[in-house]
Amino acid sequence: MPKLRLIPALVPLVFSIHAEDAAPPPWEFTGAAGLAVSDGNSDSVAYSLQFLASYLADGHEAYAGVDYFHAEDNGLESTNNLKLFGQYNRDVSERWYVGGRGSYFRDEVANLDYRVDAGVLAGFRAIDAERMKLSFEAGPGYAWEKQAGRSRDFVTFRLAQRFEYQFSEVSKFWQSLSWVPRAEDLSDSVLEFEAGLETRMTRQLSLRAFLRHRYDDTPAPGSKKSDTAVLFGMAYDFNGLPEPEEDGGGRRSLMPGDEEEAEKKDGWGTTAALGVSLNQGNSDRFGYHLNWNTLFRDPTKEFIFDFGYHYSEDNGLTSTDRLTSRVQYNRLFEGPWYVGGGIGFLRDEPAAIDYRVAPTVLAGYALIDSDATALKFEVGPSYTFEKTGGVTADFLSMVAAERFSHQFSERFAVSQALVYTAELADFQNSTVVASAALDTKVSSRLIWRLGVDYTYENQPAAGRQRHDTLLSSSAAVKF
Repeated sequence: MPKLRLIPALVPLVFSIHAEDAAPPPWEFTGAAGLAVSDGNSDSVAYSLQFLASYLADGHEAYAGVDYFHAEDNGLESTNNLKLFGQYNRDVSERWYVGGRGSYFRDEVANLDYRVDAGVLAGFRAIDAERMKLSFEAGPGYAWEKQAGRSRDFVTFRLAQRFEYQFSEVSKFWQSLSWVPRAEDLSDSVLEFEAGLETRMTRQLSLRAFLRHRYDDTPAPGSKKSDTAVLFGMAYDFNGLPEPEEDGGGRRSLMPGDEEEAEKKDGWGTTAALGVSLNQGNSDRFGYHLNWNTLFRDPTKEFIFDFGYHYSEDNGLTSTDRLTSRVQYNRLFEGPWYVGGGIGFLRDEPAAIDYRVAPTVLAGYALIDSDATALKFEVGPSYTFEKTGGVTADFLSMVAAERFSHQFSERFAVSQALVYTAELADFQNSTVVASAALDTKVSSRLIWRLGVDYTYENQPAAGRQRHDTLLSSSAAVKF
């Protein structure tokens, strides 16, 4: 089975620089810097740097970029690669163009000191519609590489394809595929596949996912043929991108679109989310998470059901196996007050929590409860049944919680919760659970979610860490 190296959940800051004039400038500069962290009973860190400069005017197109990915799992470096690339195209007709391109790639984990490719090309735009674009390129080139201490150079031939589809003014998908074999031996080749999804949350906030798969037929001894990197993140544009009709004809960028207004409706609402982490290549990481959220609300009552499951492996060893669930019913009164009851469940194998069940009654106060914003505080007695580190216990406890949500626009929403639970006879035996999520609407039912979960156990099981942090990204469907 091929091994996969995944960067699980990146939260990058993206910037874009535009001229102040009304006409779209020929040059655009966009970039991203990101960080992903899993800390506590498992430890991993990943970060990326990306930059793209593009030029589009009068039949001339040029772009140049830099991608740098680095990741560590439990102190061992699992990803460290750098890619520089550039291309220039000159239109010769409405569909045809000619140009040249070059790239530099270095991968320390795969023992590739460098690979430089340069060549000329002829391109054809098979589809050049407003929402959909498909182009093909081909041409000869030359490559220089040093791998595992061995240097060589040779003639190459490149075949490439690129596809873009604009779901809406604020969301687009793009994909590219290139195959570069040695001219004398087609089995000695490099194949690269890239795909991305970009969606605008507000005029300055965007989300971007990026996948790159690289397959080298002749890797260094002891290295794998394939490597895959996946990034998810949040983007910020300091100046605000131009309106869709002013975007320069669909130039290549790290961000697309525009925003819409918020709305809120009572009644049933359900969101199901799935995220997958796949890192294969010279190290192995796999993970997935499931979330289900159901909410019913009318003027007199509120029902909430939450379910979440996170699982991951690092090089065959389980690093995350966590199941949470909550059911809650609230009776709403006129004004800000409400009362309710519920039950929560937690199982966390790496933290040695076999189960923790806590039925609760509560009183709540809605400090803010508008169409766009909600801020609520809850407190009440509870009873906890648990088995932690092989020890079974039950005790009277209390729960205090704060819950916040805000709908910035129809397309972008944020939610956050903080829950404190403590044994009444011993407040040192306490737990803090914090969570936050950013939801971006990609289509009428599809949502892109970035989330973070933090748990602090003041008295963890023997040999376990007090805190656990998890960053995640997922695609969600709203019913």
